Amino acid sequence: MLEGWQLGMLEDYGLTDTNTGMINRVARKLADSPNGTINTDEFRSACYATGVDPDSFTQSDLNQLQQKLNEIT
Repeated sequence: MLEGWQLGMLEDYGLTDTNTGMINRVARKLADSPNGTINTDEFRSACYATGVDPDSFTQSDLNQLQQKLNEIT
């Protein structure tokens, strides 16, 4: 059984299938991008590469994604 801090760490690195985990997984993939601006194709590609459906993102998810990108880049 995982302790809370362990689950938090897994989620932070996108290793869970929770909503936050999937957003973090995409953010970490996009953080590798050399571009300062991420276009739609690059976003969709990062989603597919990490096993996340890009069409499932809500505006709130996109806001959370932006916050995570700001945090890790």
